[in-house]
This record gives sequence, structure tokens and C-alpha cells, in this order.
Amino acid sequence: MTIDELIPSITRLSHAEKIRLVQVVLEQLAEEDAASEALAPGSKEPFDPKRFFGAARHSRQEVDAYLDSAREGWNE
Repeated sequence: MTIDELIPSITRLSHAEKIRLVQVVLEQLAEEDAASEALAPGSKEPFDPKRFFGAARHSRQEVDAYLDSAREGWNE
């Protein structure tokens, strides 16, 4: 089914149903993204908040460096 075939059905949905549709689509995209990251060789380690917050505090530069490395490839 194509987008052009779906649009007439979507326009008939109520506001709440459209929001629910967006939620479902976003959940599916997140699941697909997570699955592709799990299969990607050499993927980065997942973010661990305990690593940056808590007893072992890191410098701002270390946090910024981690965030910069995590953002690599976002705009590809």
C-alpha cells in the first residue's frame, strides 16, 4: 500500500486517532532503528547515565566529547 492510497483513510480519522497513528508509526520506527543498531558492526556502547551522573562525576569536557561522538552520523 502506498502513501497516496493511505491518505484518504487518514483524513477521515478523528484528531485523537491521527495522534495515535503517529504514535504507532514512531514506535515502529524506533524499534526498527534499535534493531538496525543492534545489527550494526562496531556500534557504539549504549548511553549509561551512571557513567556521567552520580559518584564518579566526569568533567564537562568528557561529557561533551561523549555527546559529540554519539552524534556522529546523525546528519547522514
